[in-house]
Amino acid sequence: MASSTRRPLLSFLSITPRRRLSTTTAKSKETILAQGKSPSPLVKKLRHDLAAAHQLTARYGMDCLTWNHISARLPEEEGGGFLVTPGDMMYSEIQPEHILHSSENVTANVIHGAVYENRPDIHAIMHIHTHAVCTVSTLPQGLQCLVQDAAMFYNSIAYHPWEGISDDWGEQERIAKSLGPHAMTLMMQNHGACTLGGSVGEAWVRAFYLERTAQIQVATLSNPQGVIAPSQEVLEHAAKQTQGEYAPGKYEWDALVRMLEKEGIIKPLE
Repeated sequence: MASSTRRPLLSFLSITPRRRLSTTTAKSKETILAQGKSPSPLVKKLRHDLAAAHQLTARYGMDCLTWNHISARLPEEEGGGFLVTPGDMMYSEIQPEHILHSSENVTANVIHGAVYENRPDIHAIMHIHTHAVCTVSTLPQGLQCLVQDAAMFYNSIAYHPWEGISDDWGEQERIAKSLGPHAMTLMMQNHGACTLGGSVGEAWVRAFYLERTAQIQVATLSNPQGVIAPSQEVLEHAAKQTQGEYAPGKYEWDALVRMLEKEGIIKPLE
């Protein structure tokens, strides 16, 4: 198998304790296979997309060793819950067969579970601790929409205060309250961020542009002359455009997956 080319980018580390969950939502791949059920085409597609998302995250320098998570909601007829990062592998190692049904990492269940339980419109989540996003998460002004790539975040970002490592199930209610019914990005202050989507591709591409937007904002902080900020009218117009013809992932995702398949990083779906 070919190796992916990594683009260097500094990351903040978040060392998170792991424990095995004892509920039915903690079914691993082995448990599902033990039931004698072969994965449906939908589950195969979700696993394939999640594996691609992990490989791309490593390639573009948005991973953080084995930590953080990318997930996809499973419909009730497929067992419910969600498919998610295994938590004990480097992202560049992860293939479809490594994706778990729920997670052995309590933080994944607290954060991702809070979103899925309260936002039926969300079908995928990407949680990141990238360098620029973590930097912006510490700024009192929050994320600033200064360039075209930021348009999708205008009036679509929420903020959640840091409570420490997310191993408290009580935080789920507070995460849901912070997120609200409409935001597609949750900036977790002094922590990182979650990008949401109706698909794995949408959530991943939104995370890519979030990091890019944050990098540009951080770069402007050193400019003593300040910045030229877009007008509210232009931002409102551009934000509407990113909800339709230029929605995140609409044009990028299939091309990104084809790139990985052509390079032999992941196998095409049969």
